[in-house]
Amino acid sequence: MSGSFQVKVNIPYHFTLDPVLIKKSHASDRPEVPRSMDNTIPAVPPDCLNAERGFQADQRWHQFAFRILPAPFGNRKLLDVGCGGGGLAAKVSELGWEATGIDISPGNVEALRRMGFQAEVVDLNGDFPFEPGSFSCVTFIEVAEHLVRAEHAFHEVSRVLTPGGKVLFTTPNNASYRRRLKALKGRAPDDEGYHFRFWVKEQLERKWEEAGLRVTATASYGYLPFVDTMTLYKARSGKRRVFTIRKRWEAMFADRFVWLLAKTS
Repeated sequence: MSGSFQVKVNIPYHFTLDPVLIKKSHASDRPEVPRSMDNTIPAVPPDCLNAERGFQADQRWHQFAFRILPAPFGNRKLLDVGCGGGGLAAKVSELGWEATGIDISPGNVEALRRMGFQAEVVDLNGDFPFEPGSFSCVTFIEVAEHLVRAEHAFHEVSRVLTPGGKVLFTTPNNASYRRRLKALKGRAPDDEGYHFRFWVKEQLERKWEEAGLRVTATASYGYLPFVDTMTLYKARSGKRRVFTIRKRWEAMFADRFVWLLAKTS
């Protein structure tokens, strides 16, 4: 018999800390997203499956975000926007924050309430049901890419923050060199279909500044080109190294933006 064939094996993510080591993942690894989990929207992003999957705050973006999460200050109240199944709220509460969650998924909100937290079902594209200055800190983790009206959400975050309040924010960088290479190869983004917004650094900074917040600290991370090839690390381990990316190099090399923002107005 002549000819040949290839077998493609998908390996899920694995991580450790600094540098983080991640095995390659593909879109096909992700669970199928049902289109009828919530009647308020046509499709629910995979983040909303957190409650059903027993989600905890152990994703790689959390590992980097916790490096710049401030210690409790002010009224010690924290709003978790897009709270999922409550893993992040549980983690920040261990650090002394009094967490409240909002999410579009009733299942996620109910899960958070069962854990003893305050939580509300909220369309994050609309107004938040809180008085101005209600929270000293807001976590906005992997949410902005799912929102059609993200700019409105940024202004709502600013409104519910106390003067000098902080925002812990993460979102994918659509202009990273890895995504650019995919585009040159004619490949669609892995997150096509459940991400509605595709952000770049300058755009994000401007939108947050228009809402009255500015970046004060970063822990963005990404892959550095040729590092694994030069060190033969990937060939030996089958893993890729992920590094913290300095602010000046974020636009090109950050796979995800991880920012701490402060309210300025």
